Amino acid sequence: MPNGRNGGARRSPYLFIMLAAVLLLVLIFFAMRAMNAWDAYEAAAAVTPVPTPTVRNIAVTPDPNLVTYTPAPSPTPSYLSNGSKGEMVTRMQERLQELGYYTGVIDGQFGSGTKAAVQNFQRQHGLEADGVAGVQTLGLLYSDEAHEMEANDTLEGDIPLLVNASHPLPEDFVPADLVTIRSVAGEVFIYADTSVQGVREAVEHLIEMVNAAKADGVGPWKIREGYRTLQAQQSIFDSRVEAFISDNGMTRAQAISATRQTVADPGCSEHHTGLAFDLNADDPNTAFVDTAQYAWLMLHCWDYGFIMRYTDDKTDITGILGEEWHVRYVGVEHSLKMKELNYCLEEYVDYLINEQ
Repeated sequence: MPNGRNGGARRSPYLFIMLAAVLLLVLIFFAMRAMNAWDAYEAAAAVTPVPTPTVRNIAVTPDPNLVTYTPAPSPTPSYLSNGSKGEMVTRMQERLQELGYYTGVIDGQFGSGTKAAVQNFQRQHGLEADGVAGVQTLGLLYSDEAHEMEANDTLEGDIPLLVNASHPLPEDFVPADLVTIRSVAGEVFIYADTSVQGVREAVEHLIEMVNAAKADGVGPWKIREGYRTLQAQQSIFDSRVEAFISDNGMTRAQAISATRQTVADPGCSEHHTGLAFDLNADDPNTAFVDTAQYAWLMLHCWDYGFIMRYTDDKTDITGILGEEWHVRYVGVEHSLKMKELNYCLEEYVDYLINEQ
C-alpha cells in the first residue's frame, strides 16, 4: 500500500523539462537576432565603405567692407633744412610761394633759395631766422596766422635806395618782386648758384645789358651773387673774420676791421636790396678787371640803368675797396646822371637831397 506522505512531497520531472525548453528557445531567439544584425552590418559595409578623413585647403576671401588695413606710418622728419628732399619740401615750397616768400621752382629740393624764403618768413613772423623749418615754423606756416610777405619797394621814390654802414636796413627787410634769375633769363648766364635772385625790373635790365654785350662779341657772363638775406651776410662776415684770425694771426678787433674793407656788416650790404649783382667772365686765370667783360661794363652799363658801385677812387667815401665785378641797378635816369657827374651813390644821394 503506498505511503501517502512521501508521494505528496515528490515534484513532477516534466515541469523542469518544460522550463529548460522555454529558456533554450529564448536563447536561440536572441542569438538569431544578433546574427541577423551582424549580417546586415557586413552587407552595408560592403556597399558603403567607411570614408577616410581628408584635409582640405580652404581659401578665405575677406569682406572688404568688414576688414580694414592701416599700414604702419612712415617716419616723418621733425624739421626740414638745407639738403632735405621730398613731398614735405614740395608742400612747404608751394605754401611759401602762395604767401609770396618763395619765387623759385617747386622741385622738392631744399636749397639756398628755399632757405632764404624760410628765413624771410621767420623774420616777418617774429621767429629766429635760422632757415630751418622746425615744428614751430611749419605749424605757423600752415596756420591761419601766417600772413603774406610784407615787401619793400626798393625802387620807390625819386632818390635811389642807399645802403651802407651809415644807412643799414631793418632786420625784417625783404625786397618786393624778387624772382629767380634763371627762371627769367634761362641760359643767358652761367650760374654759380641757380637759385640766385633779384628784383624783377633789375633782372630784366641785366638780361638786356648782357645780351647787348654778347651781340658785341663780349662773353660769356657768369653771375655769382644777387639778393642775399641778412642771415647769409652774417655767415659771410663771420667766416671772413675767422679766416683773418686763423690765417693772419689778427686779434678779433683787427679781423673785424679788415673784414669791413671788403665785406659789409649784416644789414649794410647792397645785396639785401635785390638790385646788386656780382658778375664774372668765368675765367679763373684772369682777374675780372683785366677782362673784356669789365671793359665793356665800364663803357656801357650806364646805358642800362647800372652803375659801378665800388671803385678804388671812391673808397674813402664808400668805405669799400674797389669791386670791379659789383654792379648796382638805379635806373637809367640816375645812372646816366651819375656818370656825367662822376659821383658814387653816396655823393649822388647827397646831391639829390640838396637839390630838393
